Amino acid sequence: MIRDFDIVRARVYAVAPKATPSYRWTGQDGFVRVTDNILRLTAANGLEGWSSNTSNKPEKAEDGSVAEPDRSLADRLHHLAPQVLGASALEREAVSERLMRRSNDPRKRSESLIDIALWDLAARAADEPLWRFLGGYRGEIPVYASTPVFETVEDYISFVGTLVERGYGAAKLHTRCDPDWDLTMIEAVHAALGGRMRFMLDVEQRYDLRAAVRVGRHLAELGFVWFEAPLPDGDLAAYRELRRAVDVPLIPAGNTLTTLGELRTGIETGAWDHVRTGPTHNGGIGATVRAMSLADAHGMTVELQSYGYEGRKLAALHLALGLGNCGWFEQPVPETDYQYELAAPPNMDQDGIIRPPEGPGLGAVPEWDRIEDEAFLAFDVED
Repeated sequence: MIRDFDIVRARVYAVAPKATPSYRWTGQDGFVRVTDNILRLTAANGLEGWSSNTSNKPEKAEDGSVAEPDRSLADRLHHLAPQVLGASALEREAVSERLMRRSNDPRKRSESLIDIALWDLAARAADEPLWRFLGGYRGEIPVYASTPVFETVEDYISFVGTLVERGYGAAKLHTRCDPDWDLTMIEAVHAALGGRMRFMLDVEQRYDLRAAVRVGRHLAELGFVWFEAPLPDGDLAAYRELRRAVDVPLIPAGNTLTTLGELRTGIETGAWDHVRTGPTHNGGIGATVRAMSLADAHGMTVELQSYGYEGRKLAALHLALGLGNCGWFEQPVPETDYQYELAAPPNMDQDGIIRPPEGPGLGAVPEWDRIEDEAFLAFDVED
């Protein structure tokens, strides 16, 4: 017997949007090509839920030619999606638990996309926006700009200056991850714009303890909101030592320690001041709700990852609004680099605040015709 909310079709798209430039996370990294992976689940009654996440691969192939776009996440969804057919969106916790138990992917990316799409569908069935379906803590949140890596100090000052003029109240700086250069840049940007904007620093787990102590003490003097990923996430002993040595709040990258048990260990051993994770790589909405509840019980915020396309951002936005212990929403800049999927994505207002779309579920429906036309890979999995 087929029930109204049983999943009867999964469609997967992989797109390499032309507006998205090749990207690098630090000045030490090579550039990568970015793929937008989109999942669309259809229930027996025709209601749909969707989700998306990025994947990437090096821009250059081994022979020096431009590499093909990454399809690894879409291929994994091709393998996993049949396990969702016949399951009900109203039983999403059981579905996600089954998928997570069988998973051999430490980052749980495909499992996360399935869970998010099921939550979107369930909230649409209730005719409620997902943030209200999750608890409805608030309807808006302040935004910080998450910057690319630039070549010169002057580039940082100029770019951050444009962010100030556009209403951003905070910016997270991605940088070379060379402590000497980073300190020069940080001090110059703060001297130029610190009276008009707050700052965070993300060094993508690239410092050793000595460098992290040195830079962290300067960040505390300058009043930085947090110091993100100064050390490898798994080095909890070094994080504890760093936390004793600096006064700036510390948060992890959130990419390596993703399970509830791993986060609990980091929290209970005093490695961080606050937690960082994201629904597109830790198991989805349900897993993130549990992580946020765990952190809240310890008086900690969870600063959610949302660097990517609109589906990834919307999942994080609704969680940040539905629950109460997230301080900021992460917006990649320039915004146009990752504005794909939606005709009218939610944007920050002039007061530095973002609000969700007004519709049910994630609040917006992708431009499916455009995605169908532009996908370099698309396939159905059906009963």
